[in-house]
Amino acid sequence: MKHFSLIAAATLALGAAHVYAADMDVPAGPNDNGTTVSQAAPAAGQAAMPTAVRPAPMGKTREEVRQELIRAQKDGTMERLNSLYSGG
Repeated sequence: MKHFSLIAAATLALGAAHVYAADMDVPAGPNDNGTTVSQAAPAAGQAAMPTAVRPAPMGKTREEVRQELIRAQKDGTMERLNSLYSGG
């Protein structure tokens, strides 16, 4: 049962790292006076370049959630989770 907890924690950590890494995808390039500027290491006294605003990802529809629930009930996932979290 500890394996499930470790897998869940690793998945969350990797997902969070991916999301935060995506915010830093700003390529370095020349600014107006011809010097190269990187957002990762801005020069002293120089403001960092703003990151692009990305739209929030869309969630699942009700129908998709219902289908997942039905699938989990059929393949036994719900039973395993219920026994795991009920302490039995």
